[in-house]
Amino acid sequence: MKTFPVMLRKTEDVLNFVKIVSGFDGDVDLKSGSIVIDAKSLMGAIAMTGSRKLEMVVHSTECDSLVHELAAYLCA
Repeated sequence: MKTFPVMLRKTEDVLNFVKIVSGFDGDVDLKSGSIVIDAKSLMGAIAMTGSRKLEMVVHSTECDSLVHELAAYLCA
């Protein structure tokens, strides 16, 4: 399992993020505080938009290509 800070500022970011994550075979969650949702859920991801501290949790060690595709949404 790997965790990455994420920033989704607008609806277009969420749409692209969910599209990319949906193509990944493994499980991916979005977490903000104690709230955890499936990152492949468009409605769940929209609800998380604007959260100050948003994390992507990838439940796989084989996620290098996913991380590369999502580089625009990951915080340094």
